[in-house]
Amino acid sequence: MSTTLKVLLSLYILYALLKFFEFFFRDEETKRKGLDTVYVQGNGKVVRIFDNVTLVFTLVLLALVFASGVEYLSFTTGLLVGMTIIQLYFHRFSDPLPPEKSPQPPITALKMLSYSIQANPGKAWRELMLMTLLFVWSLYMLATRGFGLFTHH
Repeated sequence: MSTTLKVLLSLYILYALLKFFEFFFRDEETKRKGLDTVYVQGNGKVVRIFDNVTLVFTLVLLALVFASGVEYLSFTTGLLVGMTIIQLYFHRFSDPLPPEKSPQPPITALKMLSYSIQANPGKAWRELMLMTLLFVWSLYMLATRGFGLFTHH
């Protein structure tokens, strides 16, 4: 179970890092088309499906970590720190969007937040840097301690 958990965590971290970088390397028009496809043409259905799949995946990760043995203090600290970073990240996008960057009605809170993040990803640069550093460290630890890579014998 431990190896499965390490592989899944490594893949998930790589996915998370790719998501961060796409904010900064995709042009505005491509970002807007993607959002319109998800929220206008798809009526948010893709988001609901993705969220349900991600919830199941999260439950699998939790089952694996608890089955592998978990240190309660480390787990609780990580949980609270992660939740706080995400809260701070979302709070960076509290400014109103100009009409040309705003979504078309109907506007849900999630739709507005998604458009705001895509329009101004740099607003949360502190949180993105912190998450990136923590992900890179985690990936390094998984590679070296978890899989025994890059070690000199």
